[in-house]
Amino acid sequence: MSKNNLGFKSKYGINGMAHFQLFGADGKLKEERAVENTITELGDAHVADQLADVPVDAQNGFMNVGTTSGGKTAASTGLEAALTAVALTSSTVGAGAADNDLIIVATFPAGTSTGALVEAGIFNLNDNTSLQCYAEFAVVNKLAADSMTITWTTQHGAS
Repeated sequence: MSKNNLGFKSKYGINGMAHFQLFGADGKLKEERAVENTITELGDAHVADQLADVPVDAQNGFMNVGTTSGGKTAASTGLEAALTAVALTSSTVGAGAADNDLIIVATFPAGTSTGALVEAGIFNLNDNTSLQCYAEFAVVNKLAADSMTITWTTQHGAS
């Protein structure tokens, strides 16, 4: 349980999970895994910004992967070795009991962001300086003919 300087208490924070699906040139699933993520300080601030009457920040719009892990922390603002960012395929809110979930999906098509991938992140801009969520993982080898879909679910408190 955390307590801020105004005396408010929160039993729940933001947490999330990134679900990776790697598909071969034939469209068949080659590999699948799920990894927990780190919500960055920029990500925390972004939530508050988006709840404002007139948000300053752009909505989350991009996802990227990288080939070098680097022990990122909540203070990190970018990937260690970012490749080519892709625009988000979708960004939706869960329903029913999952109405506090944000589900973000991005697809990395064949020929995009290939290599020995070990990190991923969500960004509000097509840059490597607005990191909202970060995940580090064991190597996913994405070949030039492979495609990959990442479904990133963040849970905001509890319903």
